[in-house]
Amino acid sequence: MKMKISEETSLCLEVILLLAFGMIMVVIGAVLLTVAAGALPYYVEGVYGLLLVMFGLQLQTTGKIPIGFVKRSWSVLIPGIIITVIGFCTCFVPGILGTIPKFLVMAIFGVGSILLFVQLFFAQERYWVGKTQGNRLIRQLTINSAVVCILESLIAVLIAVQICLPGIHSTNLLAVGALLLGIALFCLAFALQKVYRTDPESDMSTKTPGISLDTVMGMQYGFYMLVLGCLMVPINLGLLPYALRAMHGILVVLFGVQALVVGSITTLVFKRNWIFLLVGMVFVAVGAFAVIVPDMVVEHLMFFIGVLIILGGFYLLYTLVRPKQRSEVPARKPEGKDLQLMILLLILALLTAILMILFGTSLLIENLIPGTGIAIILICFGLSQLVLQYVLSLAVKKNLIV
Repeated sequence: MKMKISEETSLCLEVILLLAFGMIMVVIGAVLLTVAAGALPYYVEGVYGLLLVMFGLQLQTTGKIPIGFVKRSWSVLIPGIIITVIGFCTCFVPGILGTIPKFLVMAIFGVGSILLFVQLFFAQERYWVGKTQGNRLIRQLTINSAVVCILESLIAVLIAVQICLPGIHSTNLLAVGALLLGIALFCLAFALQKVYRTDPESDMSTKTPGISLDTVMGMQYGFYMLVLGCLMVPINLGLLPYALRAMHGILVVLFGVQALVVGSITTLVFKRNWIFLLVGMVFVAVGAFAVIVPDMVVEHLMFFIGVLIILGGFYLLYTLVRPKQRSEVPARKPEGKDLQLMILLLILALLTAILMILFGTSLLIENLIPGTGIAIILICFGLSQLVLQYVLSLAVKKNLIV
């Protein structure tokens, strides 16, 4: 069967996140190899912060760390958000959390590999392995998972060595480990997609109840803007250092993950075909590179992000005034408190759109808005985005929006 690049992708959510995580590990490995050769500098906190952001996003979207062992539910959203926010802080302000990010990444890799081993060889009901038909697929999945597990354990050990024996240079080993883990994650993603294509019922990521993926990804922008805005206050007062390239790089990574998971960037919605999948992977790779390598693509990223956010703001305004298409399941007419909810939703959407345009414009025109003003805009943007996502989810549950 020939695959057309304009066709809708059939990749499962867990597979998509594995591909994104694999891409980041390949970028980290490639950069660290050039660093070991003396060709590039790199931002150490950016590496660990980026990994924490991806761990948190995986936990919130698929309910699994780092490649999967627990079901996504409300009980894992809060830990996922905490890990993501710690990743943001680690990237934005060098050294703000000391060695905590290293210990956290080491623990996640180490615990994740141990739990995966237990899952593979000791669990009575293996998750997707036990439901797969065909010994060849079972063997392939088991081998790929074991390789990923071993490489994760190796990276955890190397991080421990860096923490306990900082005089020992293990950059080369860490680079090779990251590269191999990235390749292993790609192989596992392809193997897992074969399983889900053969047995769709084994894909638990599409059956997890609770908050929708659109809401989850929308919340990430709220937390990003809120954390960045709060940190900008002491940064503007000269009390904290900051990493401008990492701030913008993480936002591009969020764009890429949102594109891969829900088929949109900011408020712009696209068809989830193979071209857009490639665009999402490129965003993830470019954003990861910008986070890890200092001051290489900052100006280009600022222009790119500014344009995207401005377009997203105007598109959000357009969605508020465009004629609504008729749906097979008509939305319920709001009355009383429901009407108040819809009015609040409209106000929040309008406020969010205006703040998006203001923030995007500040990225395009230098010194247009003073630093304190940008911090206020970011804090208001983050709060409005979070409240908007909550109110929107309520409206969807009440069938006020279809």
